[in-house]
Amino acid sequence: MDDKTKDNLKTSALLATGTLTQFALLKSMTQSKILTVMVIVGAILFGGLVMFLIKMSGT
Repeated sequence: MDDKTKDNLKTSALLATGTLTQFALLKSMTQSKILTVMVIVGAILFGGLVMFLIKMSGT
């Protein structure tokens, strides 16, 4: 089996399981420090929003 066929099978398997976007994000994050920082900051802000909404709901 040549490399192109292996890549096509890998892409098809990732697409079938729905993990292609997560795989692509992690691959891009390993190559880009700015993207990694942006994802971490976004996760912190999202967590802060969730905590704020929970606090405001009174539970």
